Amino acid sequence: MNGRPGSEGRLDVHAEGPVLRVVLTGAVDLVVRERDAPALWRALDAPGVCDVQVDASGVTFLDSTGLSVLVRLARDAAERGLPLRMAAVSPRVADLLEQTGVGDWMATLADVH
Repeated sequence: MNGRPGSEGRLDVHAEGPVLRVVLTGAVDLVVRERDAPALWRALDAPGVCDVQVDASGVTFLDSTGLSVLVRLARDAAERGLPLRMAAVSPRVADLLEQTGVGDWMATLADVH
């Protein structure tokens, strides 16, 4: 437990045809990265994946380890030539992506691929 009552986070991965949907909710932290991210890395390598969409609209807390999941996902998707789209973000995620420059970096990766 991360010490924030009622805020346990999750990272869920759903393959919808060629689209890999990544849904982040609650407090995305070290617990989520260690517990849930391995399934994401496996799913990213599945045959037939052509697009990655991230829904982070339900994120209530995102620390540096949670942000590192998004950074690695963006990098790994770009290395595979897969477009990544942030379909929805919570205000917390939007603020962190802007403040850290990660959002601009992710956009640059998308432009290159």
